[in-house]
Amino acid sequence: MPSNQLFRETVKAMALGDGAKARELNEQIPDADREAYAIYVAAMFAGAAGHQFEADQSPEAIKRFVNEMRHDFRKADPPFQPLAMEGLFRVLFGEEHLLDEISPADQMRLQFLAIRKIVDQSDHMKQRLDDYLTDAETLAEQWMS
Repeated sequence: MPSNQLFRETVKAMALGDGAKARELNEQIPDADREAYAIYVAAMFAGAAGHQFEADQSPEAIKRFVNEMRHDFRKADPPFQPLAMEGLFRVLFGEEHLLDEISPADQMRLQFLAIRKIVDQSDHMKQRLDDYLTDAETLAEQWMS
């Protein structure tokens, strides 16, 4: 996977709420690596969602979490898209067809919001963030092969 360290540092900064650093690092990612970066972000999103919904992957649990996100990101610009966010979580739990309804740009933006929220509210994820980033790298490599 190209630019592993840059991907890792960008996602880590974003996950920890350092938006300025994440934007600065994001600008350094070459256009040729953008697809690999999107796959890495998706893999990190999968790990974060797996942590969040480890005990309950029901539609109700997903809706509760998305409603929390709706409140947390009520002033987001562009506006938070709760149905698209719910769809992204549901894709992870077997409803892959929903991915066709969410643009790649929206997917990445929503994945970042979810990663940020999940890491922020989980001491476990904060303490083991480097492990989650390594797992995302491994998963992304598997998806790309």
